[in-house]
Amino acid sequence: MLGNRRRLRLAVIGALVAVVALPSYAAYADDPTPPPPASVTDVKRSLEQLQAEAAAIQADFAKTTIAYTNALKAVQTTEAAAKKAEQYAAGKKSVSDVERRKLGLVTAQAYQLGIPTVIGTESMLWSLAPIAENLQEIADRQAAIRQLGSTQVSQYQAATAAQNAAGTAADDAARKRAAADQAAQTARTLGLEVKSKAAEASVAMQDQMADLAGASQMSSQLQNSRNAAAFAKWQAYLTDLAATKVIPPAAGTMRNPAKLPAGLKPYVAAGHNVPGAASVVSGGRTVRVLSAETIRAVNQAFSLLGKPYGVGATGPDKFGCLGAARVAWQPYAKLPNLISKVYPNYQKVPTASIQPGDLLLIGNRSIGLFHIGVALDGNEMIAADEAKGSVTVTNVPDNLYAALRPTLGQPTKPQRPPASTTQAYQFRCGNTATSYDVGTGAWTWPISEGQYEIGTPFGQAGPLWASGFHTGQDFVAPVGTTVRAVTAGTVRIEHPAWAGNLVRIDHGNGLETLYAHLSTITVADGAHVVAGQQIGAVGTEGNSTGPHLHFEVHLGGDTVNPMPFLATGSTSTGWGGYSNGMIPADKLCGISGGSGHMLRCDAAAAYQQLASAYKGQFGKTLCITDSYRSYASQVDLYGRKPSLAALPGTSNHGWGVAVDLCGGIDHFGTAQYQWMLSHAPAFGWVHPSWANQGGGREEPWHWEFGKPANA
Repeated sequence: MLGNRRRLRLAVIGALVAVVALPSYAAYADDPTPPPPASVTDVKRSLEQLQAEAAAIQADFAKTTIAYTNALKAVQTTEAAAKKAEQYAAGKKSVSDVERRKLGLVTAQAYQLGIPTVIGTESMLWSLAPIAENLQEIADRQAAIRQLGSTQVSQYQAATAAQNAAGTAADDAARKRAAADQAAQTARTLGLEVKSKAAEASVAMQDQMADLAGASQMSSQLQNSRNAAAFAKWQAYLTDLAATKVIPPAAGTMRNPAKLPAGLKPYVAAGHNVPGAASVVSGGRTVRVLSAETIRAVNQAFSLLGKPYGVGATGPDKFGCLGAARVAWQPYAKLPNLISKVYPNYQKVPTASIQPGDLLLIGNRSIGLFHIGVALDGNEMIAADEAKGSVTVTNVPDNLYAALRPTLGQPTKPQRPPASTTQAYQFRCGNTATSYDVGTGAWTWPISEGQYEIGTPFGQAGPLWASGFHTGQDFVAPVGTTVRAVTAGTVRIEHPAWAGNLVRIDHGNGLETLYAHLSTITVADGAHVVAGQQIGAVGTEGNSTGPHLHFEVHLGGDTVNPMPFLATGSTSTGWGGYSNGMIPADKLCGISGGSGHMLRCDAAAAYQQLASAYKGQFGKTLCITDSYRSYASQVDLYGRKPSLAALPGTSNHGWGVAVDLCGGIDHFGTAQYQWMLSHAPAFGWVHPSWANQGGGREEPWHWEFGKPANA
């Protein structure tokens, strides 16, 4: 129960606007910044700290495995070069032997016939060595006499040239054999280092696992505290508004700042009057006045906090991100059933003047719109977030596409949304359980090998960074060192204070790379670049402690560890704030009859439906050998099969959205495999293209969870 004073205060607000029933966050109304729960202080490391530490561990391991992988490639290259050179040298030796034998025959004939030689005694003895036991082959005395004068010198020249070529080839083969032997030794040394790093990573991750459950609980408590703090700030605003005695006007009366209701003045943000809002001076303070419809929408959004997330759900028990926004704005605005259809229907407003209640659309031009939230003050929004599993208060993502104000009605000019792609679904509602692969040979490193040193890794915690941890990978190099695009894309040039000169490249499908602190930029804004093309040079502009390139990889607007991407040309991010292979067991769901196999819960539910259909067809239980794979098991597998296993920290098994199957599915062309190709997608399970027959990494047994059938 609320105290009398709070009840009276809310009653005053309720007399002005229709305030919906709200959750227990009202208990914090007197304190806009409530402290986190006491139990939080009992946890040694937060979920964010564990995630950052895991990323740093994975980055360190990735550096070693990258070197090892490159060494294995060098072994293959140098061994092939050595064998080719040895074969070439053997051929040249054979040619030299033939030419020397011919010269020996000519010299022997000259000697037996008493014809003076012009090649000298030492050369004559050299020429006779190959035929010393075969002088009887000399015949036809008269023919030899006729030929000796014209052929002895030329044959000597041919023989010596052949011997020189053979010697050169033999030296080249010896050098290449030495290089191959050295490459093999380097690979053996790095292989041992990989095993050592693997053991260290496993120990470090096991240490993290001990803190993971507590950190997960702490993260949930902190989210509840953040929800409460945001609600308290909103209630404080309503209290200030109630004190002005102003009854919030209807939205239709506030669209034109020049024609506001009596007693109200325009509300100014970023130097401009804000349509749909007004202000009033009370007690010497300027108080913002929002419309009654806006206040109701924000109140209804707050009433949804904590409700579970559901893909495409519209309530009352579960909500998708669009479902939550629709409920918040009912009945005033009836939002369409697709986020892309919301954009053309309501007036867009400048992001610098976003107000509570505005609809925030998340996405970009390359893949479309995929998330929506209801704006609050302080760069926050209320949204149903798949990654967090509920309706929460969260930061407005960096990839905010547009802000819409429903109270302003239809746009004054047409607003066309970016074209939606199939990839947009992968990033739905804050979801980041997805991966990206640029394809074999289509990517490179941002600085050439040998021109840099590895600097501060992704995920390192510290006060130097606004996020609390380092969001990229640093490459230390002299000013002026060439910086290259890692893969093809479209350039956008920016100059934020922290980066000085920054190139952002949109590679499509939700993938972006950032190159910061550049001394110069050598590409134009909007230009299309290819992998390896120079885009600038290393510098120390902006917030920098010395010459280096700060390199970031973004997937769906989220920063991800660049090292696995540079190692493999692919990258992935996770869900729930966890790291790959570091997901608590209570956040996963078991598979009935699966012998302890676990998956992310939506993937597990879809798997159960798939297994039921499979059994109906074949009369047998769907055979499974692998599902969720912890980071430690990924490291162990990589240590045993580095040429086959994914780089630890990148496998979709580590997100609980991949399975390896058996019972006939593990062979191309079988009835079971063909049935899966035809029917598994209906349950959200797909066979990735990289694992297809003829794709280089043929894995008929590997299947990944993608789009659920009910989406």
